[in-house]
Amino acid sequence: MNRLWLRFALCIYALLYAICLPLMLGIEDSYSDYHELNPIIFPLATIGVSLGLWLHRSIEWKIPAALLIIIASFNVADWPTIHNIAAVLFFMVSTWIMVTDKRFRIFGILSLVAYPLLFTKVEESLFLFEVMQIPILASYHVARVLYLLKLKKKV
Repeated sequence: MNRLWLRFALCIYALLYAICLPLMLGIEDSYSDYHELNPIIFPLATIGVSLGLWLHRSIEWKIPAALLIIIASFNVADWPTIHNIAAVLFFMVSTWIMVTDKRFRIFGILSLVAYPLLFTKVEESLFLFEVMQIPILASYHVARVLYLLKLKKKV
């Protein structure tokens, strides 16, 4: 039961991550640019988000969790290929998992709706994509945790 509440807290943390980084450090072209602006906060904050995915009972979420650790460990300035491949895979695998989740598929559909942003000519299109995806992912996990807590009659 405590594990579920920890997962819930980490979901809220992920939402705050999406909001606070731009508020504290300004809007960049991508969340990955925060690594260069603050090489301590970004990796630690990102690894904190990955912890929430590690706590997920489903093995499939271990892959996005590992990809987040790679994203945090290899900054985009020095390791662009590794970082960008991990980032693309993170979002694609996460979207696939949500789309194939019959109970919470709506979050996967919302995630898919954001992908066309990547093909727009707006300068901050990648940032806008990420700022939409992170809350969708966090909300998906909040919904799953609340569902599990309700099953255990603790909400």
